Amino acid sequence: MDVVRLRSHAQMLRPAPRLRGVQHISSRKAVKANTAAPEAKQQTSIAELAAQAVRGRFFIPAEDVQQLKDAADCTIDTLMLAMLEEASQSARPPISHYQVGAVGLGESGAVYIGVNLEFPGNPLGQSVHAEQFLVANLALHGEQKLNTLAISAAPCGHCRQFYSELACADGIRFVFGWHGHTHPEVFHFPELLPARFEPEDLLGDGDKALLLQPQHHSLKWSSEAQAVLQQRAGDAVFQQAAAAAFTAAQQSYSPYTLCPSAVAVINMQDQISAHGYMENAAHNPGIPPLQAAVVAAIIQGQLETYQQIRELVLVEVEGGLVKQERIVKAVAASICEDITVTVLTVHRQ
Repeated sequence: MDVVRLRSHAQMLRPAPRLRGVQHISSRKAVKANTAAPEAKQQTSIAELAAQAVRGRFFIPAEDVQQLKDAADCTIDTLMLAMLEEASQSARPPISHYQVGAVGLGESGAVYIGVNLEFPGNPLGQSVHAEQFLVANLALHGEQKLNTLAISAAPCGHCRQFYSELACADGIRFVFGWHGHTHPEVFHFPELLPARFEPEDLLGDGDKALLLQPQHHSLKWSSEAQAVLQQRAGDAVFQQAAAAAFTAAQQSYSPYTLCPSAVAVINMQDQISAHGYMENAAHNPGIPPLQAAVVAAIIQGQLETYQQIRELVLVEVEGGLVKQERIVKAVAASICEDITVTVLTVHRQ
């Protein structure tokens, strides 16, 4: 294996600058390369190539993935496992100091990165697991099917239940790196969560769209929201954020409460990111709209620290059974008391 050729090829990919989050102190145990003498040089090269490709990135297009695989002359499983350690460096765990990375291969051939997020001053229940971040990343890019998930160890029960919401769940390959890059263990979802509680238990049989499949809620602004929009008619950034949150709410996943919602994040540079609520049949493993929007902002390189949030625009159903306003305001206040939270309500049509 020509090491010089591998490094030159990695430079051609020109990865985006690495995002800076909280201080990284400790991490999930790194996946180690196989130490067998004939492969040691190759494994080191694959690790270096994978690290350069992932650094500061949360999405690698299919064509770049193929180039990386060809250059490394390895399987896609080996390449994805080699990406895990660098992926975990973008995690933000200021409470647990426990960094986790996840690497997923979409049906399109693109690779997606997930990391864990925690919010200081909030219960760990407000955290986002790396496997959840990855699904939000898939949704943000319109990827409807996950083929393979590479992680360094078995996912927790919370994430297993979360993944049961995916229409593609039974077909996902879970690749664990317990024994190194060259000897991964592969499982399918029914092996990890047999006899599971799933969407059909609440929704019944039918053709209902599940998580990652296209969603569309027919919504319209309430009279109160229209008044706020009129009052801030001259604020172009706010208008764009409101429109982004409205669209994200229309596309959010809320089959159990029928309370679609979404948040748009406006940062200090007036950049906007938005994402919608994601429910789960077991309720707790879902992703609230604020956390989903923060994931979107991080992926888009618009939120190096949580303190860069200037305003949050929440869109939710007026009089809905589920209300996001109080928790969004509480989490925002814990980040910075100067963050403005604007709530715009909608009606289902």
